[in-house]
Amino acid sequence: MRKIGYNEAVNQTQKPLAPCRRPGTLRLLASAGWLLLAITWGMSIYAYRRLPQDMASWTSLWVKDVFRVDKSVFFFVYPLAQTVVLLAIRALAKAYFLRPEAHRLSVEAAGRDLEVQERLIDLKKETVSLIVIFCNLIFIHLQTSLVLLSHRLASGVNHFYLIMLLAVLFILIPYYAIRRRLLLRTLY
Repeated sequence: MRKIGYNEAVNQTQKPLAPCRRPGTLRLLASAGWLLLAITWGMSIYAYRRLPQDMASWTSLWVKDVFRVDKSVFFFVYPLAQTVVLLAIRALAKAYFLRPEAHRLSVEAAGRDLEVQERLIDLKKETVSLIVIFCNLIFIHLQTSLVLLSHRLASGVNHFYLIMLLAVLFILIPYYAIRRRLLLRTLY
C-alpha cells in the first residue's frame, strides 16, 4: 500500500478545507473565561466590604422569599463554587472531550487527517470556552442579584436574563454538532 503525501491528497479531493481559525481567537475565548472569573472575585471582595449586616445568602427562583443571614464569609461560597465548577468543566473537557477522534478516512483524505484533527480540537476548545463563559455569566448574575437583594435594591433574580443564559448554554450542544458535521463534510 502506497502512502500519499499531503499535496497529493489535497489534489485528489473535491472540496478544499475552509481556512483554519486563527489561534488568537481561541486564546481570546479562553482568556475571557478566566477574566470573568477574576472579575467575579474582584466584585465579591469589593461588594463584601459594603454589604449590610443583614445580607441575602439565597434567593429562590420561584418565590420572592429571600433567606437572610448576618454578614459572614459565607458570601464567598458563590465565587468559590464558580471556581470549582469552571475548573471541573475544564478538567473534564481535557480528560474526555479534547481528544483526537478516529475517523474512517478514504485514501484521498488520509493526508488531511492531521489538519482535520487539529481543526476538530480547535472546535472543541472553542465550545468549551463558550460553555465556561456562559457558566461564568450565570454565576455573576446570581451573585449580583444577591448583592442587590442585600441592599434591598432588587426583588430577585432577573428570570428572563437567566433563562436566556441557560438557553444559549444549551444551544451550544447543537452548535457543536452542526459545526462538527460541517467540518467533517469537507473531507468528502
